[in-house]
Amino acid sequence: MLPTIKFFVLILMFTLLAGFFMVPTRDLPDHAVVLLDDQNRTYLSPVCAGKDQEQKKYRPARGAEARRLKYEPDKKCGGASGFTQDGRSYTGNLLERMGLLPPLPSRWNEDGSWNW
Repeated sequence: MLPTIKFFVLILMFTLLAGFFMVPTRDLPDHAVVLLDDQNRTYLSPVCAGKDQEQKKYRPARGAEARRLKYEPDKKCGGASGFTQDGRSYTGNLLERMGLLPPLPSRWNEDGSWNW
């Protein structure tokens, strides 16, 4: 009986340790505000456009429209990494659900604006 318990404890510890190294990413949500560059068929975040926003004609839209039109993330704006957010590891998610860690703040607000 004791070897069986030790085995399950060892498997549980291994699973929790492995879970720290598996970090899922969250993609740009459909409601996030982006700026579309129709000429280059790309999109970028409002913060990334900065002063360039005044010089170029960007069209504001939501992430869902950028995906529907099959636009790509602007490479100067950090590529896809600027439009994803690393989440908590699987073990971190478990600890968050247990109330031991605070919720991870989102990069995007409910209204679609960005938290930078």
